[in-house]
Order: sequence, then C-alpha cells, then structure tokens
Amino acid sequence: MTVTAGEWVARRPLWGSFNGLAYVPRLPPTGYTLLLHLLTEQEPGGLVVATHEELGEGLAMDRVLISRAMQHLVAARLVTVLRRGRYQLHPSIAAFSTPKEQQQAIRALPIEMRLDEGDFEEEYERRLLQHQEEKARKAEQRKVTSISRPRLQSVRGNG
Repeated sequence: MTVTAGEWVARRPLWGSFNGLAYVPRLPPTGYTLLLHLLTEQEPGGLVVATHEELGEGLAMDRVLISRAMQHLVAARLVTVLRRGRYQLHPSIAAFSTPKEQQQAIRALPIEMRLDEGDFEEEYERRLLQHQEEKARKAEQRKVTSISRPRLQSVRGNG
C-alpha cells in the first residue's frame, strides 16, 4: 500500500488547504502518525482504501495499534469508517482536485459534522468516552452471555 514520493506526485496532483488540522484535538502519538499516513494514501476527495493490516504494514505498526489509533480519529470526526477497508477523511483535511470542490464538500456537511462548530476538544472527549462505554457494555454482554449458556453434557449409554 505504501508508495514512494515519486509515485505519489506522478499519480495525482491534488489540492488541499488542510485548515481542519487547526481543529485536531490532543491525540495519542499513534493517532497523529496514522492521520498523516492516511493523508498520504488518500484518493481525491479523501477516500482511503486500505485494511488495518495494510495501514499497519505501511507504518510498521501492529494492526491492534492501528485500530486503537483509528478510534481516536473517528472520535475527533477526522475520519469516518464507511466499511471495512474504506475510510473517508473529513473534507476540511482531505485533498481535492480544486479548492472549489473542497468548499462544496464542507458546505454539504451537516452542522454537527463541521469541525469549526462547538468545542472540538470537548466533542472529541465526549465521543471517545461514549465509544469506550459502548465497548465495555458489549464486553460485559458477551461475558454474561457466555456464563449463562448451559453446557451440554454428553450422555453415555451403559452398554
């Protein structure tokens, strides 16, 4: 998945103002590393097509670290997970063919997805906490489900 600088330049001349980077909250170091890598791997309009394994290979990081870092980028609204292996960068940080395309993409955003609305630090913290609580709730559900399942015992005939 990783490309050389020469391949990247020859492949796609893109434009980006990256003004949205002013609204990046305090992320863990792996979050910044992953964000910068996603910026280099994007297609016009901010689409990144790569699995966590491929992203990890490009950064020499374990897939688990990529997953943890991605949670922070999603909570910060910088990345949207479309489905496995497909991620959309926020229009404020995505590269486009022209400035006009970026402006149109930003104007088309719902107000709650704009990075310049509200307190981006507080919003990030709230979303991250919400994600962690949901994850803990699901883990507890799995634990309760596995405990409450009756175990089948084999019945041996006396023959």
